[in-house]
Amino acid sequence: MKTVRSGNIRKYRNERCLTQEYMANELGIGQSAYQKIETGEVSLSMDRLLQIAAILDKPIEAFIGDGTDPNQGNLNNGNTKEIELMQKMILQQEKRIEELEAKVERKNAKIEELKQVLSLKN
Repeated sequence: MKTVRSGNIRKYRNERCLTQEYMANELGIGQSAYQKIETGEVSLSMDRLLQIAAILDKPIEAFIGDGTDPNQGNLNNGNTKEIELMQKMILQQEKRIEELEAKVERKNAKIEELKQVLSLKN
């Protein structure tokens, strides 16, 4: 079973000279909650892990391993389950992008509607 290597989260955060407080703010959580992520006290959802990877500008594979080999986490090893997991994560992110695009579209329509209302009042 592949697990999150929380030590790598701290390692890469330190490489970028980022504070735990900065990471917590970016993730929308408290600093103590973030600290528990780095110490491995809490389990991470894939969404949260994707957020952390994005903030640290690292591929998600840099944070996943089985706990025995620090070089594991490379998806090129033919592990079908990992590939399926990555595909599922990609689909989730694509769905989220579609949701956000629809939200932007609704907001743009509302802006246009308000512009028309304002132009009628003038």
